[in-house]
Amino acid sequence: MLTLILLVATIVGLLVLMRREAGAVPILILLGVLGLAGLLLDASVLGTLLLLGAVVVAVAGLPALRVRWLTPRLFALFKRVSPKVSDTERDALEAGTVAWDGELFSGRPQWDKLMAYKDDGLSEKEQAFIDHQCSVAASMCNAWEIAKERADLPEALWQYLKQERFFGMIIPEEYGGLGFSAKAQSLVLQKLSLVETLMVTVGVPNSLGPGELLLKYGTQAQKDHYL
Repeated sequence: MLTLILLVATIVGLLVLMRREAGAVPILILLGVLGLAGLLLDASVLGTLLLLGAVVVAVAGLPALRVRWLTPRLFALFKRVSPKVSDTERDALEAGTVAWDGELFSGRPQWDKLMAYKDDGLSEKEQAFIDHQCSVAASMCNAWEIAKERADLPEALWQYLKQERFFGMIIPEEYGGLGFSAKAQSLVLQKLSLVETLMVTVGVPNSLGPGELLLKYGTQAQKDHYL
């Protein structure tokens, strides 16, 4: 009975403290007090578990212990097992920035920043492309034939994708592309996902291709030649 009382008190106390975002110290005190009570009142198993939980909270939750003891050891472990990063890969990783998604890793996301983002919608050209060209491309697919018989898209579909510039959604119109927004590209791929092979075929050149790198970092001569 005593063990049950201590267990209920622990659960209720933890829920209250977490609901109030009280931090590590109050949780540490709660677990320590109830753990000692368990040891003194003949509930040794639960008391021992609570004290072990207090140790975990102290190591992971108190900045002094976490920064000086836990984090360096974890980093040393991951350095030994993680693959090496080349200079080129490091430059690419350090060159980028994050938008609101960085807030998710802060522990306290600023939701008002997310709500402040404007949804500009689609242009008439983008909406028409989704309604017509995407529908035509999807209708030219037979998923079973592509996956089981041909292992490729039909030649007529390849020609249609090239003709309608599906592979140049990210390329500006002055270079012969479609110049679609990120939202439009996402919706195009969503529409084409009716046939997975078609969606991947269109999606990869618009996400992993060199077009965006040339647009942002290429010289004017390189853009004029390659785009």
